[in-house]
Amino acid sequence: MVAALAYAASPLTSEVSTTLGVSAGAAYEIFSDAIELPRWLPIVQTARTLIRRADGRPERVSFTRKLERGSLGYTLEYSYEPSMLAVAWSTPKDSNVTLTGEARFTPLSMRACMMRYKLEIELPIVDDLIAGELDCHPASQVVSEFREHLRRLC
Repeated sequence: MVAALAYAASPLTSEVSTTLGVSAGAAYEIFSDAIELPRWLPIVQTARTLIRRADGRPERVSFTRKLERGSLGYTLEYSYEPSMLAVAWSTPKDSNVTLTGEARFTPLSMRACMMRYKLEIELPIVDDLIAGELDCHPASQVVSEFREHLRRLC
């Protein structure tokens, strides 16, 4: 079951919840590895760690994202709540791209969890992919790609 909600206002905000067939801890650890995003999210071309936290997790990551004609570079700053199995990210305040989000993983059983994913995007360009193929709901695409990635891994 997937529940989705999208808002037409600018910036574009989309949210989705779904169940995953892995433990909440495993889903959190796999999702929190920002450097692996290009492996499972096709619109992300590259990810490079700029700053690491003391625990080894990426704190600041530079990304390149595919566009229909070209690419878009942006940086995300990550924060983690391991006790809550939550990870959040946002672009720096001075960025011309607004991209913020959060993923939370709630245990349902030893081998299942609920993933809640929220994404807010405001780009300085018209993005045909978001407006067309993703039907103005990019969170659904991210969660779908993550679920498929977990299926291949586990």
